[in-house]
Amino acid sequence: MRRAPGSIVALTAAAPHVSEDPPGRTRSMTRSSDPERGLHAGTEDDNRLDRIAVWQDLILATHLLETALERQAQRDGGLTHGHFKLLVLLSAAANQTLALKSLADTLRFSQSRISHALTTLEAQGLVTRRPTTGGRRASEATLTPDGRLLVVRVLRAQRREIRDPIFDGLGALGTFALGDITGRLITLLDDDQDTSAKD
Repeated sequence: MRRAPGSIVALTAAAPHVSEDPPGRTRSMTRSSDPERGLHAGTEDDNRLDRIAVWQDLILATHLLETALERQAQRDGGLTHGHFKLLVLLSAAANQTLALKSLADTLRFSQSRISHALTTLEAQGLVTRRPTTGGRRASEATLTPDGRLLVVRVLRAQRREIRDPIFDGLGALGTFALGDITGRLITLLDDDQDTSAKD
């Protein structure tokens, strides 16, 4: 699916670059015919059309993926995708238990957001919460048997309806390339988060 006027690409801050056509002609968005143009042009490099196009595609792709995951989690699990991420993290942890601070750090959630989410999940019988051992003023969450069953059910549907169709459409080489790119993105964004936390 390509970009369309009025779509989620409006969330990007980059302004489209337009050509100056003669009077009476429609101004149109054009790509540079010289792929090297702007490589050594300082701040002009920020507005290269190839970068703008890729950035808009990335924003749209992540939005569409998150929308599909949100819809599927609500349909098959009766909860938001944000809450489902908490359950998945717990299901993969030792004893299916994690400290609230660990959950917040991994998901980049505030402590209050984690606490509110766990209150909702507790009411649904999907997690339990208790103080950590050792006398510290901290809490940990544990996935319940009902929570484990829900994670298995939602992940099975997610694989069938979203994950496998994407990977099948990309093919082996495309899937490998996607893994390489997403790995680099995670590293870059994690580094950015760590730097912001230190400032």
